[in-house]
Amino acid sequence: MENVDNCFPFLKVPTRSPKPRTTGLTLFMDWSLSTSEVEGLMEHSAEILDYAKLVDHAATALRHSRSFLKKKFEIYHKHQVKVFMGGVIYQVAALQDQVRPFMETLKDVGFDAVEVSEDVMPGPYPLERRIADIKLGVELGLEVMTEVGKKDPEAPIDPDYAISYALRDFESGAKMVTVENSDTILLMKTDPTPIFKFVEAIGLDRIRFEVGPTASGWPNVAAWVIKNFGPEVNLENVHPHWIGVLDGMRRGMARPVQYEFTAKRGAKL
Repeated sequence: MENVDNCFPFLKVPTRSPKPRTTGLTLFMDWSLSTSEVEGLMEHSAEILDYAKLVDHAATALRHSRSFLKKKFEIYHKHQVKVFMGGVIYQVAALQDQVRPFMETLKDVGFDAVEVSEDVMPGPYPLERRIADIKLGVELGLEVMTEVGKKDPEAPIDPDYAISYALRDFESGAKMVTVENSDTILLMKTDPTPIFKFVEAIGLDRIRFEVGPTASGWPNVAAWVIKNFGPEVNLENVHPHWIGVLDGMRRGMARPVQYEFTAKRGAKL
C-alpha cells in the first residue's frame, strides 16, 4: 500500500505500489528546475515519482555547476527519486570522443543513470563503440538506459530490428529500453502491431514509453499505452505539469481514460 497521509481515508480508489518500484515507473523531465522548485515538487508528488530526467539541452551541459547539481540531487535522493541524464548530451560526448570523462563526471556529480542513444546523430554510431559505452557506464556504477526509434521517423519501426537491437543492449548490460515517442505516435496512427510484438519479446518491465516531451502526443500516448498495457507500464518524459493527471490516469480517475474507475467499474475496487 502507498505511504500517503490521505485526508479522505473513508474513500477508496486504486492504489499504487510503494517505492522502490520495479514497474509503473514515472520518469519526469527536469527542465533546469531550481532547488526550490524541486523541493516543492517533492513536497506534493515524491510518492508517485521514480526518476528525474535532466532533459537534453545546453543548460544541463554548460550552465549548471557541479555544486548546484549535487545540491539538487541530494533533494531527489532524500525522496527516493533517482536522477538520469538524457541521451542527446551523451551523443555530444560520443561525437567528441569524451564518453569516459562524461560518464565519470555523471557518477561524481550524483547521477544514477545515463541514456545511451543515437537518434539525432548525423550517421550511424559504430556498434562496437555503442556496446563499449554501455559497458563503461555499467562498470562505473550507472544504470544504462537505451532507446529504439527516431525523433523524426519516416516509416514505422521494424519490430524485428528493434527487438534484436534491444536484446543486444541488454546483453551489454543495459537495464531498460525506451520506445521513442514519435514512433509510438506514428504506429498508433497506422498499425500498432510492432509495439505489441516488441513488448511480447522484451517484457513490459524492461520497457519505457515516452509520453513527451512535446505536447503533440499528450495525453493520447499515455492513455493509449495505459489502456493496452495496464497502469503499471513505465512512462518517461512526463512534464512536471502532467504528473498529477498521469497519476489519475493510472488509477482510472482522469478524463483521458474516460474516468474508467467510476464510469465502468462503479467506483469498486
